[in-house]
Amino acid sequence: MQGVIHSINISPKKGGKKQPVREAYINFEGIEGDGHSGKWHRQVSLLSLEDINAFNNGCKNNARKITVKPGDFAENITTRGLDIQGLKKGQKISIFP
Repeated sequence: MQGVIHSINISPKKGGKKQPVREAYINFEGIEGDGHSGKWHRQVSLLSLEDINAFNNGCKNNARKITVKPGDFAENITTRGLDIQGLKKGQKISIFP
């Protein structure tokens, strides 16, 4: 399984949208500088660009037009071409520059 990183997103606080950054450092507690890093169960979250696009396309049919972008769902890493739903609990992925 192979995909690409479309966007890396961080926020110093939990509970809001994250902003894209050019680079980030991941350690055993998560992404440095992100509010979700620390000793708990969800240090780094993934979301696919395909899911973001599907959400945007679905909202075009509603009265309220909403357009979201990478980081708006508070995900740290927005992927493209990676089957995130196919990942198994405990499965490791490798990220290369």
